[in-house]
Amino acid sequence: MFKKIVLATLLAFSVSAIAAEKITIIWGFSPAANQANFYRAMVAELNRAQTRYEFVFDTKVGAGGAVAARYILDNPKNTLLGGTSTFFIRPNFDKETGYATESFQPVLVQTLGAPVALYSTRFKNIDELKKSTEITNGISGYGSHSNLMASVLGEHYTGVRIINYVSLIDANKDVLGRHINTAWNWVSELEGSVDANLTNILGITGTRSVRGFPTLASQGIRGFENVSTNTAIVASAEMPAEKVRELYELLRVANRAPDVQAGYARERSESADFTWPQTTAWFNQQVRFWREQAAKVKPLQ
Repeated sequence: MFKKIVLATLLAFSVSAIAAEKITIIWGFSPAANQANFYRAMVAELNRAQTRYEFVFDTKVGAGGAVAARYILDNPKNTLLGGTSTFFIRPNFDKETGYATESFQPVLVQTLGAPVALYSTRFKNIDELKKSTEITNGISGYGSHSNLMASVLGEHYTGVRIINYVSLIDANKDVLGRHINTAWNWVSELEGSVDANLTNILGITGTRSVRGFPTLASQGIRGFENVSTNTAIVASAEMPAEKVRELYELLRVANRAPDVQAGYARERSESADFTWPQTTAWFNQQVRFWREQAAKVKPLQ
């Protein structure tokens, strides 16, 4: 009888271990970014709520998110990509080492409209920037969201010189050190340095003011009204549709968790709770929209 109990226990343990398939959510940018905490909170909630899958968070940094995207394509069965609007922008450029959005499928839309700021240590406000004859502007990779922002800025001021960095965190160091005079980042990433009087937010994307920070459009710099950044989770197109729908249902529930929502609130973004048809329609619309916007991006010198 004892042997039967032991055998049954081992069998149950074995079945449980087999059932816990590992799914890794990959973030393609700095693990120190506020957005990375979205996924850490989501992974914790997913593992608390169910046992069918073991969710893991990891980062694959480089090439404006392309390294992470290619990793997903190389590991299509058990990985998901957490990304920003850069995911839709970059494929319009680096054809050889990049990726195509057609190689992916949507899983979950997380947030919409996170404002991105143009900021400086040298300039106190946008009027000082307008008077400058040379504007150095830090970005995080060719074909990135910040590259698009810099190109739009260059349409207004011919003196903009784009400086490329591995990450926005690296660009921020040079803004603080006054090696460059402007760069881009999420408002939430900058609030601490603004409150400490280390940097100045000159203007933000979108159409709504945040904490009194004016929009760029309200200061006469058009073209930034619809280019705030979004976040979403996608999978390889090779992942079976049934599995994608199952993961969508799990992620949608986890996305509503208080810790996850608190992260979105800190990001100054709007949480999405899309149905599956809305999710697929959004993905297709984003491909078209950012393709049009990408035409504004100028090659790096």
